[in-house]
Amino acid sequence: MPHKLLFLLGGSAAFDVVTEEFVPAAGGRDATIALLLQGGAGWEKYVPGYIQPWIRRGVSRYCPIAPDEKGDWDLDAVLAGLREATGIFIGGGHTPTYQRLYATEPIRGIIRERYRQGVPVAGVSAGALIAPEDCVLSPDETGDTALDVVVGLGLVDDLLVGVHFTEQKGLSHLLDAMAQTRTKVGWGIDDSACAVFEDSQFKKTLGRSVYEIMMSDFETKAYRMREQKI
Repeated sequence: MPHKLLFLLGGSAAFDVVTEEFVPAAGGRDATIALLLQGGAGWEKYVPGYIQPWIRRGVSRYCPIAPDEKGDWDLDAVLAGLREATGIFIGGGHTPTYQRLYATEPIRGIIRERYRQGVPVAGVSAGALIAPEDCVLSPDETGDTALDVVVGLGLVDDLLVGVHFTEQKGLSHLLDAMAQTRTKVGWGIDDSACAVFEDSQFKKTLGRSVYEIMMSDFETKAYRMREQKI
């Protein structure tokens, strides 16, 4: 059975360091990478920031996937692109939009199937937040007064993710999410860092820094935090 590799990036500053491992895992020069973006007006202008590190490492086949400015897309073409991909990279932006587009059926099922087949999956910021079984949406993005828990991709279980962790002082938000969902393990990932999981288990840190948060009491939010260094 092929190994399942998941790369969770805290921010775009981790692109280069992750590319060194993501591209070879996806097939190197023979890779075909599906780039999943949120779409909307002018979404194409964001593509070069994602693909340039891949191109520098010999990748010539990549497939940007996103709805147009009206929110429409060719679902059959999207599913075909995912089935042909040897690597899947989920971009950053508005988390509720990414969850609606990619963590719902039928696309969710195809991503999960390809991941189980050994296709490496990477997600940056919003793309990382939707990777676990539970995806916690913040009031800043939903306009609600409380955290909203929705279905994620389910590529890893029993953990939550916080991105831009140090830069946006994300510890309290992650602790709130862990307490609300009764999740004992959280991972705080800085902008320039990536947490790599293999077969659903934490494997290593790329860049710096990644923090493992273990909650021991959901009512008091008692926790301990450990930096996972390279």
